[in-house]
Amino acid sequence: MTEIKQEQVTTLYRATTLGFWGNLLLAAVLSFFLIRYDQAADSGQAMVYYVVIWLALLTAACFYRLNLTRQFNPNHYHDPNSLLLWANKHILLTTIINTIWGVAGFILLPDHFPLRVLMSATLFGVLLMSIPILIISLFAYSVQLFAILAPILVSLLIKPDYLDDAYLLPVSILILAGTLFAVSEFVHRMLMELRDAQSLLKEQANTDALTQLANRRAFDQTFKNEWRRTIRDELPISMLLVDVDHFAQYNESQGQRAGDNCLKAIASSMEVVTRRPADIAARYSDEEFAVLLPNTTLDNAIVLGERLRTTVEQLQIPHPASKHGVVTVSVGVACCTPEMEEEKDTPEKGEIMFPAMLINAADNALFLAKQQGCNRVAEQKCGEQRLAFVLQKYAKKEDSRT
Repeated sequence: MTEIKQEQVTTLYRATTLGFWGNLLLAAVLSFFLIRYDQAADSGQAMVYYVVIWLALLTAACFYRLNLTRQFNPNHYHDPNSLLLWANKHILLTTIINTIWGVAGFILLPDHFPLRVLMSATLFGVLLMSIPILIISLFAYSVQLFAILAPILVSLLIKPDYLDDAYLLPVSILILAGTLFAVSEFVHRMLMELRDAQSLLKEQANTDALTQLANRRAFDQTFKNEWRRTIRDELPISMLLVDVDHFAQYNESQGQRAGDNCLKAIASSMEVVTRRPADIAARYSDEEFAVLLPNTTLDNAIVLGERLRTTVEQLQIPHPASKHGVVTVSVGVACCTPEMEEEKDTPEKGEIMFPAMLINAADNALFLAKQQGCNRVAEQKCGEQRLAFVLQKYAKKEDSRT
């Protein structure tokens, strides 16, 4: 869901450039005709000053929003709170810009009826440029509609035109405003339905059909995002690599259906180690599972790995081919505390930690657990290379048997 939210906010900011030039163009055209009419009517310089001040405020607000757009990096991973903050910033600035437009409808409303029509049409043009806000919120767009049109309607009531049909203009504005709101409500509902459909499709694409856990694709994407966040926050990140012991023999003796049920039961046990929102368990391969534990130290990860191992053992799923008599798992635990690459400028700070190092460390730890007799938890820190030691120990064990 976070990915979809980021796409929505990215779309909102991408529309800012068009809104920037559109606002300036409409403001320039309206200002030109207002000043021209004021000079033709020879009513003094007051209107010119008002127009210049209004135009300066609008231009400054538009430039500020454009600058905010340049600060937003759509390629950078943003957590939900960050996305909400960026969306609120954009909506707030858009509301300020549209309020400035609304002020024009109240203070700068001319007495000349054709110019009143031009100003009304211009304000509706501004509303159309604000439509991208519907991606985020219908209420926010309704606020824009009120901020732009309410002032001119009030102004038309307190400064009426004395033409016989002058009342038709505010009536027309109300009709168009109602129509625009109805259409925007329909568009927003369609956008939300598309968002939900996209979310469902992504969820299906990221879910393992058998176990209903995240699949390898979803795990890799989450791992990449969490690794970046870990670097930024300078926090540890741990990984459990879980393998079902002697699963091939279990499948051969018990059958495919029993094997599938076994994997489902083990997948259900993953909830004992993934109780925080950021934790994720995934089916990593056929009988292998991976658990990502952000902001978790090695010691805590070992405790969780042991808890998972015990939980699976307590399921008491019969396994005649296992020396334990039941289905068990081996767990490899690894932990890294990555740092920014530019901070690794001295030998004392050690080598740079890469995502693959955490996976390799967990894989090496799992290999160690297997070689120690299965149904065990083994650990390895990032950068430690125990594999050679494991192979050496395994070779000695084989030699002692001969």
